[in-house]
Amino acid sequence: MQTKNHKDRFLALGSLIALLIGLLIVVFVVTEILKIIPANYSKFIDAAIIAIISYVVVRIVLTYIRRVLGKFLDQSTLHPIIFMVRMVGYFIIALAVVASFGINVSSIILGSTFLAAVIGLASQSVLANQFSGLLLIITRPFKIGDRVWIHAWQFSIMYAVIAPKYFSSDFLYNNGFVGKVKDISINYTTLVTDGGEVVKIANNVLTQSAYRITSKTPVVQVRYEIPKYLRFELVKDEILAGLKQMAELRGSPFLAIDETTLNTYVILVRGEFSTTDPSIIRGKIIEMLISTVETKRMPNN
Repeated sequence: MQTKNHKDRFLALGSLIALLIGLLIVVFVVTEILKIIPANYSKFIDAAIIAIISYVVVRIVLTYIRRVLGKFLDQSTLHPIIFMVRMVGYFIIALAVVASFGINVSSIILGSTFLAAVIGLASQSVLANQFSGLLLIITRPFKIGDRVWIHAWQFSIMYAVIAPKYFSSDFLYNNGFVGKVKDISINYTTLVTDGGEVVKIANNVLTQSAYRITSKTPVVQVRYEIPKYLRFELVKDEILAGLKQMAELRGSPFLAIDETTLNTYVILVRGEFSTTDPSIIRGKIIEMLISTVETKRMPNN
């Protein structure tokens, strides 16, 4: 699979180089031979050519780094390096384009006007994601492959219930998302939830969020109501045995009485499972609980 990905990258890079060569030929014919474009606009053509060539060079460097360092580093370690090289490359492209218009780049960089402009733009929403993405790469509160629970006030959720239900309920994921980190780009962080949904969260939101680094296998929780005449000791061992027979189970399951009512008590079942959809596992647990508990009910009930 990794070899195929390298081939795809080199194929895309080769196509990009071929497109660049074709574009340079077209520009040369239009500007030098046919002389269709006026001389006043030649600097814009030069700037576009410089930008395209610089972009291709950056892509070549990134591909080479992925190919060489990918043999020694895992994805979570390689990603920050690629991110920093990409940021530096894009910055150089911007400077090259500015210099093609005859502007003194060194005076801009060293001048207080440039620093004031950068600080001013960084405080705006236009570049907030870029600076936040750079901050996430440097500080690394989480890395690619981590399973995180992200809490942020920007996507708070309110439920129209006084108290959470107990039947077949997993965690109520309010005020955030939980899933595995797939990618951290300059603008967005991509999260794959336990249900398989792909969520892209703006980086400036993440820098204001709280994170809970959880296990890489989702935790499934089920609560089930049992009549009091059916004592917990009569069903405990069978329920644990049924849980341990599930191939997706990782580690030891948790089973205990969670609360009680006048005529019933509620058991809590919790465990880590290797799955991409916790609802499927929850359904299997409920099915096992039904077959275990209902067969032991008194005949007249």
